[in-house]
Amino acid sequence: MTTERTPTSHLSRRDALRLLGTGAAGAGLGLTAGCESGGAPEAVSEPPPGGAAVVFPEGAIVRTLLADIDPAALDTGATLFHEHLAFDFSSPPPEPRAPGTPPPPLPTNEAMVDLLVDELRMAAFDGVSCIVDSSIGPRSEEQLANLAAMATRSGVHIVLGGSYFLQPRYPEEIIRLSEEEIATHLVEQAGRERWGALGEVGSSFPEMHDDERKMIRAMSQVHARTGLPIFTHVPHESCPSCAVEQLDIYEAQGVEMAHLCIGHLSTITRADDPGWETHKEVARRGAFLGFDTVGHQMSVSFIPEREKVDMVLNALEAGLEDHILLSSDFANTTQIKANWGNGFSTVLVQFVPKLRYFGVPDETIQKILVDNPRRWLAYQPMTA
Repeated sequence: MTTERTPTSHLSRRDALRLLGTGAAGAGLGLTAGCESGGAPEAVSEPPPGGAAVVFPEGAIVRTLLADIDPAALDTGATLFHEHLAFDFSSPPPEPRAPGTPPPPLPTNEAMVDLLVDELRMAAFDGVSCIVDSSIGPRSEEQLANLAAMATRSGVHIVLGGSYFLQPRYPEEIIRLSEEEIATHLVEQAGRERWGALGEVGSSFPEMHDDERKMIRAMSQVHARTGLPIFTHVPHESCPSCAVEQLDIYEAQGVEMAHLCIGHLSTITRADDPGWETHKEVARRGAFLGFDTVGHQMSVSFIPEREKVDMVLNALEAGLEDHILLSSDFANTTQIKANWGNGFSTVLVQFVPKLRYFGVPDETIQKILVDNPRRWLAYQPMTA
């Protein structure tokens, strides 16, 4: 028996995305310019045929480790807003070897830098243009020198994030200072080390520590005095209330929501937030949604990638495409390309193809990977 299907007059937003994206499923990165309005233009990205330019406020820059650059220069590939490049070089990445074979000798610092330069070059080949290096505490002079070498030799733009992470990890000499004194210390450090963002700034599970609230308020002062954008660490244990509390404090402190990204929102499970209303609340109040644990397995919060795809699709269905940022929070040398992993381009080669399969069109992928992160990063420097 043949059953006729009655045509419907209404398509869901997800159905529409699927239809629009069908032709792009087998394409490459396929980046095309999105659009942004408002502000006096100093930098305007050249759009592809049929596209619209992204306009930035007059005097806006992206502060990379090597130079202050025009945000329009980040139109050639994806910007990953939360990764970790400053590995502990005293612990080499494991290498496959036969049982009973002794481990190889420790590589030299120079050899590890060479390895990561190759990893960054391969990521650039896959379509990565810029990486924001997250900090959970002060970097050593050696780490700063290594990062500068990586940026110089790889050609990938590196933006340094700077912060103190969680309590009880704060140095005693820092947390005993007043909020204003902490802010002054961080402003000085940001200038000396050329931070281009503040992060990752964290809070604990299941409740925020009073010292973390103090640090967040101090970071808000740093933002007010410098203009630097902020990205945060929400606990990996799936904590919708933690994300909202962070947002509440930053908003109360007057942080510009267009330069705030609430991070690790891809760790919020359906069980704790069935409709992912937390994502909608964050975006409704003007901040960016940080889906920054995608593209590889996380040891702390194992949530299937298929569920993380649904998170992004849910946000797109709610009309939040201007608020989505992607990254992997990559910090595991077992997953670099030299060890058969996807490396620093895992978002592009592992996660984005799933979005394409479910119909997300090229224009939206361009906005998420290229336009949104540079809008978040591009700020007008202030005299502290």
